[in-house]
Amino acid sequence: MCGRYTLRKPATEVVTADGKRFDVHPPRSALINEPRFNIAPTQTNIVFIANKSNSDRLDSRLMQWGLIPSWSKTARMQRPIVNARSETIVDKPSFRTAYQRRRCLVPADGFYEWKRTRGRNQPFFFHLKSDHVFLMAGIWEIWQSELGERLESYAILTTRANALMSKYHDRMPVILLEDQIETWLRGDPTLFESSKRGLFFKPFDANLMECRAANPIVNNNRSEGEKCLETPIEKVTAQLDLGF
Repeated sequence: MCGRYTLRKPATEVVTADGKRFDVHPPRSALINEPRFNIAPTQTNIVFIANKSNSDRLDSRLMQWGLIPSWSKTARMQRPIVNARSETIVDKPSFRTAYQRRRCLVPADGFYEWKRTRGRNQPFFFHLKSDHVFLMAGIWEIWQSELGERLESYAILTTRANALMSKYHDRMPVILLEDQIETWLRGDPTLFESSKRGLFFKPFDANLMECRAANPIVNNNRSEGEKCLETPIEKVTAQLDLGF
């Protein structure tokens, strides 16, 4: 799964995992340049959608993390839908319209996962070896009340874990390569209903990723700043015999 992530660099510095750069049209908000070390559900974040005329350009929007289905009676769900399993987006009523019409990209330069050790949940930080901003597959929705209140929200797609992630969790976010981005944003939705979807949503190459223990303060979603990535004094990685 993906329950917290980071975007420490400006979202305009988007480089795909295999090196392609995109021209990003930013919203009128300082949030696009604000370093984020602990992005949590229900917060407002940068999301990219397809530019209608230029496939090398991405349009950015500010959306709430935690998808609210358009048919929901309220914009405040008890459990926000922060992740959508790539294997079941076709079948779930909450995701069906979004994957057909409203696919998006979620920029990040790292994410957290937790492992239980010594009676506490120890966070670990995962990122590309290049430390580039990467793009996660997402879906988004528009919720509107009878009084005209409007909310745009998103969820991040997940897939089975790669060899690195599997030491911590059996799921990980879908990280897209350059040749997948255009297909995800503009491709025929029936592709994601076929037997090929397992190949499209395959786990990202573990050899291109790294992880390290992070500061347990990220367990509090109000914690922010570089201190979130400080390695704990005790050597958690050595205790767990991670083997890399």
